[in-house]
Amino acid sequence: MNKLFSLLSLCVVALLALTSSSCEKDENPNPGDTVVIPVDTIVLSAKGKILTDTIWRYYEYYNNFQTSGSTLIWKSNRSVNTLDLHLNKVKFNKDGSYWEITEKGDSLKGTWHFTNNETQIVVNSTSTFTSDIRVLTANQFEWEVVNGTTYGVMMKHFPESDKTKTATQLLSGKKWKYETYFYNFPQASADLVWRIGKPNNTFTAVDQLTVEYKADGTSVETYKDGSVVYGTWFVNSDATRITVTPNGGMSFVADIKVLNGKRFEWNRVDQNYYYYGEQILADTTGGSSARRQ
Repeated sequence: MNKLFSLLSLCVVALLALTSSSCEKDENPNPGDTVVIPVDTIVLSAKGKILTDTIWRYYEYYNNFQTSGSTLIWKSNRSVNTLDLHLNKVKFNKDGSYWEITEKGDSLKGTWHFTNNETQIVVNSTSTFTSDIRVLTANQFEWEVVNGTTYGVMMKHFPESDKTKTATQLLSGKKWKYETYFYNFPQASADLVWRIGKPNNTFTAVDQLTVEYKADGTSVETYKDGSVVYGTWFVNSDATRITVTPNGGMSFVADIKVLNGKRFEWNRVDQNYYYYGEQILADTTGGSSARRQ
């Protein structure tokens, strides 16, 4: 993980990677690889148990996260990315050691520990790097390099579509909000214009916006200022595309990329795939608990 932090935080110099069957042999390092560290760096807290319980892989990766010019440089379900992170994987061990599979399939080892009341993580290998922990749940780990520009979204299991239910069953009976919104999605470095918790968002129209896809084919969009837009929606016969028509407005058509009971990702077709949205279940607190599925 240090290597990843060092290379990406220094102007994103190298290509790193995520999980691959070719690297499965490296997921369990030899006992001799265990790093001996001082007892006071061993973390056995509830947060430490979550962090050490899985092998983490990259779902998304952003550059210049703090600025209005933020870009998406890796997403696991995109065919074109600035970085290729499909091989990379990281494991934090309970004894305070860690290992990483690099872009070359090599195993890198080091140490880790929490700091600042477990709001930050320090990783030490060839160098020492500190990152703010933005989200840490059983399935998702998001971090941002301190005094850097990079932001990583790591997961235990990537979101997948639920094929056991219909699109109407999955979409209706709940409120959705936006987690992320992209412009220029087909480009290798797409524009990140909205994300929960991100400063300097440029597409503020989706701030606190909720959407309801009702079982009768009607839709309700409720905006931050309380204004409401009604409309209709339907999916095609094989549930691969959705069409939404606001009352008095123009229809838009989008490919359904991920759809399950807790997550809905779509890529707008009628605008040359320029727009990409990630919707998650709305919650009343605005916290991260409902964000990560």
